[in-house]
Amino acid sequence: MPFHVEISSGFRQRARAFNLSKAQLRSEILEPWVAGQVIDLGDKDWEPRDCKLIILEGPELADADLSMGRGWSNAEKASENVTRRLVESAAGKGAAGPLVAVLAEDGTVRSRLEELIVRLELKTASWAELRARILGSNPGSRGPGYAAVVAVEPEPSGDWWFDAGLALGALGSRAVLVRLEDGAAPAALPGGVDVLRLEPGEESSVQALLERLAG
Repeated sequence: MPFHVEISSGFRQRARAFNLSKAQLRSEILEPWVAGQVIDLGDKDWEPRDCKLIILEGPELADADLSMGRGWSNAEKASENVTRRLVESAAGKGAAGPLVAVLAEDGTVRSRLEELIVRLELKTASWAELRARILGSNPGSRGPGYAAVVAVEPEPSGDWWFDAGLALGALGSRAVLVRLEDGAAPAALPGGVDVLRLEPGEESSVQALLERLAG
């Protein structure tokens, strides 16, 4: 049977789609939803973290069923709400998980960390993208959203301190401070701040990073 979808935000903003096939639902709605990516529906972009998703599975609706604004009411009467099951299923197939951005001033360190994230089969995002989203709205408020790996280096600049604070404030435990192998942490780092000592060739170290990013 086909699927009917509603995405809403607030009291008045909503968009609906009817009679979607399983393939359409997966590629156009579920995969971007669990990845925290923008969904284009009803001539509007929807941010999953700011929205509510409802998926109904039921009989195909004819034009007469959709007329006069009665489409959603008719869908609810004849369909089953399968939102939770399908979203959890999509997440379990690996579509979920945070988009991970790396904050590092040293280009070599940044490249090594990005290679490690790819090795962990996590999707990556640029720090510039994540930074823009943080300054616009909290990226950790809904859905898998974003995570960040923040490379702690001996003498970070003022810009690094500001950006590290943005990441920690917005993402909480999903902003993971790391130092590669025996790299020294800056003396100005407040006491009690947890910094993960990361050795890319050591499995326990890599697994610890993965667990923290998964939050």
